[in-house]
Amino acid sequence: MRAFLLYITTQAQLGRTDQLKEQTIGVEVLGRKADYDPANDNIVRVRAHELRGRLMRYFASEGLNEPVVITIPRGGYAPEFLSRDASVLDNGSALPNTHVGNSRRLWWQAAAVCLIIAVSAFVLISKGRSRSAAQGASARSTGALQDFWAQFFSNRQSDLNVVYADASIALWQRLSGKNLNLGDYLSHKYLESPSNGELLEIVSQRATSPADMNTNLRLQTVAAEMSGKVNPQFARNINAEFLHQGNLVLIGSRRSNPWVEVYEPDLNFQLRLDTNTHVPFFLNRSPQPHESLAYAISLTEDRKGTANAEFIQQTEKKEFVSYGVVALLKGCGTNHLTVLLEGLNEQATQAAGDLVTDPQLLERLLERVGHTPGSAVSPFEALFQIMSLPGGYDDLQVVAYRLPSAESCIGN
Repeated sequence: MRAFLLYITTQAQLGRTDQLKEQTIGVEVLGRKADYDPANDNIVRVRAHELRGRLMRYFASEGLNEPVVITIPRGGYAPEFLSRDASVLDNGSALPNTHVGNSRRLWWQAAAVCLIIAVSAFVLISKGRSRSAAQGASARSTGALQDFWAQFFSNRQSDLNVVYADASIALWQRLSGKNLNLGDYLSHKYLESPSNGELLEIVSQRATSPADMNTNLRLQTVAAEMSGKVNPQFARNINAEFLHQGNLVLIGSRRSNPWVEVYEPDLNFQLRLDTNTHVPFFLNRSPQPHESLAYAISLTEDRKGTANAEFIQQTEKKEFVSYGVVALLKGCGTNHLTVLLEGLNEQATQAAGDLVTDPQLLERLLERVGHTPGSAVSPFEALFQIMSLPGGYDDLQVVAYRLPSAESCIGN
C-alpha cells in the first residue's frame, strides 16, 4: 500500500502521470513479471480500490486538518492534490475543493510532498482503537520523538547535518564485484581503469535513492517540530571536517555512504563483504545467547562468480528477509550526536529511516532498548529485521541491540 502511494505520488510530482498505467504499476510496484496480463491478474485494481478507501478514511479522521487532500479519481491511477474546502459535512468530514487555479495548485502540490510521507504511514494499517486509547498512544509516540530528537536541537542556531548516500558508488561496487573503502572513495579510485564504459558512466552520475529522499523529507518535518532545520549534503560533496561541525545523520551503509567507515571500529554491528560472493552482511562481533554471528540476505545460489548476479536479481524481484542497523552515537570531547541509518538493501535503509522518524516505530524501538520515557535517549546500537518486498517492506522487528557504557563515546 505504502509503496503504491509513494510511487504514484512521486510520478505525479515529477510530471510523469503518463507512466501511471496498470501494467507499469504491476511491474514496478507489485513485483509482477514484465509480461504479466492485467486482464488475468487484477492486483493493481484491487490495491487501488483499497488505497482510495484508506485515503478517504485518513482525510476524514487523522488528516482532518490537512490543508491538502490526496485523491485517486476512479478510472485511473494518477493522484490529485487538492485544497480542502472550508465547509464541513454533518458527519465532520471536510470536502476537498476541486476548483483550484493553476498558480494555487502549484503551491498545493509543493506542500503535498511532505504530506505524502505522513499519509503513507497511515495506509499501512487500519486501527480499531478507542478514542482515549488512541490519544494516549499519540502522546507516548510524540514523547518518543521528543526524547530522541530534542537533544539534537538544544542549540536552536545549529542545523542537523544530513549526509545522504551515493547510490551510484553502491551500484558500481555491486556490478564490478569490487569493494571500495573510504580512502578509495576520496581518491576517486573508482575512476581509474574502469572495466568498461558503462561502469564509468554509472559511477560518474551523482544519484541517491528514493529511500534517502524519503528519510530526508521526514527529518525536515521532525526538525521543524523542534524549531530546527536540516542541512542535507550528498556524500560525494563533503570532507572529514564536515563530520565535526555539529550533530549528524548518515544515511546508508558503508557501501553507499563510505563515511560510515569512520565510526565502524567502535560498533558491534559492522558491515562486511563475503569475499567469495561479494554479498554484504552485518557481523555481530560479540554474539549474545540466541543471536547469530552474521546477518545476511540469503542466496538461492552460492557459486563463486554467479552469486553476485543472483543476489542482484533476487533483491530486485523477490520477497526475502533483510537487515539494517540504527545507531545513536556520542562523540568524545565535542559531545556531538551522530545517527547511523544502515541497510543491506534500499528497503532496509528506508526502514532504518522510518524507525527514527515515525513516532510509533520509534516508540517501539526505544522500548526495546530499555529507554526511560521522558529523558534524553542514550547511545545505542540496534539491529533489525524486515521482510523486504518489491517497493516496500513489512514485519519490522529489532532482533539485537547493544548499550555502551555511560562513559563511552566515539573517538573524533
